[in-house]
Amino acid sequence: MGIRDISLKTKLLVTNALMIAIPICVLVAVGAALLGGLRQAGTLQQQVLALLWPEKGATLSVQFALSSLRAESEKKKFKLDNIENDIRLLEGAGVRLLAVQKDARYLTQGADPEEIRRMVALKCTAGGSALTWDTEGLFFRYEGARSGTIIMGAGIVPMMGSGEEPLIPRDMRETVLNAALILLILISSAGILLLGRYLAHLLSAQILAPLEEMRTAAAAIRRGDLDHALPPMGNDEVGATCRAFDTMRSDLKRAREREQQEDARRRELFIGILHDIATPLTAIKGYASGILDGIARTPEKQRMYAERIIGSAATMERLTTRLREFLRVEAGQLPLTWEIVCARDFLTESVQEHASDFLEQGLQLSMEESAIKARICIDRAEFSRVLKNIWENSSKYRRGNTAAVRMSLAEENEQLVIRCDDDGVGVAANDLPKLFDSFYRTDAARSNVAHGSGLGLAIVRQIITALGGSVHAEQSPESGLRIVIQLPIVKEGDPS
Repeated sequence: MGIRDISLKTKLLVTNALMIAIPICVLVAVGAALLGGLRQAGTLQQQVLALLWPEKGATLSVQFALSSLRAESEKKKFKLDNIENDIRLLEGAGVRLLAVQKDARYLTQGADPEEIRRMVALKCTAGGSALTWDTEGLFFRYEGARSGTIIMGAGIVPMMGSGEEPLIPRDMRETVLNAALILLILISSAGILLLGRYLAHLLSAQILAPLEEMRTAAAAIRRGDLDHALPPMGNDEVGATCRAFDTMRSDLKRAREREQQEDARRRELFIGILHDIATPLTAIKGYASGILDGIARTPEKQRMYAERIIGSAATMERLTTRLREFLRVEAGQLPLTWEIVCARDFLTESVQEHASDFLEQGLQLSMEESAIKARICIDRAEFSRVLKNIWENSSKYRRGNTAAVRMSLAEENEQLVIRCDDDGVGVAANDLPKLFDSFYRTDAARSNVAHGSGLGLAIVRQIITALGGSVHAEQSPESGLRIVIQLPIVKEGDPS
């Protein structure tokens, strides 16, 4: 079994354990080395103990005063008043001070400035600022490069009493130091252990909790439940993975909904086909039976029955033709021959070409005068089919024996808008969005298949969509129906 086969939880536990163990081992090693070094360095041990337990002489406050004094000397705007407290503390410890500024000087009362300079120069041999603090005393020189101030000090302030033995014996000092270092190592190890354990738990929760949510969601998806959404995650890699997983779930849900809608639409389509074919087929069967049974005895009646059979057959033929067109367009089997045309000229020619044919059906076509010369890219034959289907729809749903259709053009938001208004029976507002659904017919046509197949406007929408446009229906100001087609305008210089 390789490393890749180990569970993520185990990997995390091992990693966290190493994160805890390695620092502890390093700490123990450093402590052991430090203890060993201190055992070999008696002088250093003595100096360290002197700092920890000073019996006499300097205190910790002297160190703070020296630090404060140096910090003030480095300031550009140095003032003697700012170091008054430090001066008093150092002088109280036995240090004589000399401070020289451009236009001011400070000297400890009764002190000899040349003696201070001599002692400081003897002990602080390095150039610039320097400090020496040993068993003979304290000597320092601070030179503020920004303020131009020089502060010198000299005094008998030993780190330990000269010639005196510390009150703590040497072996006890060693034991105490070893115990202090061991205690430090133990406390540090315990702190590292507790911190590591906390961080391990936190890290595990941050990784394993989202993965558990993903596992639960995957199980729900496997059961067919695509509504099990993941909770909000962080912005790390695990959170990004969870969000990608939830996006996939949402896509699957939408795909299933689309599939369900498509299945429902197909069922409606088949039901519509069966209904529309059954009606004329029943009529054909009835009239044919009437002829065979001798109901139509006279030649006139036989001729009437035959004409009705032919009419029903023609209705079936139109239905099958429309259905074939619909299925061909829906399947994307619509070969388009693109051509850039002037919309106004094309519509005017189409109206003039079909005006007489539709006039025989009781429909008067007209084209509104327009100065618009916008160009559109279309397939002439398919766009002509769109116009004919719209006009046929207006002819079928006229109020009386005659109807009128008026075509108009407009330019809106870089789109060519074609409006077709009729004065027919119109459509209720809640039925307008359904007009372009397959096999949808208004109440006026539901009982008469010959009045409409429910595919004409569905074909219109599919062709217009294939041409890169959109179509919708509105209530016409002329109390009828308005069909609105929007197509992109071809600008000058665009490739044809």
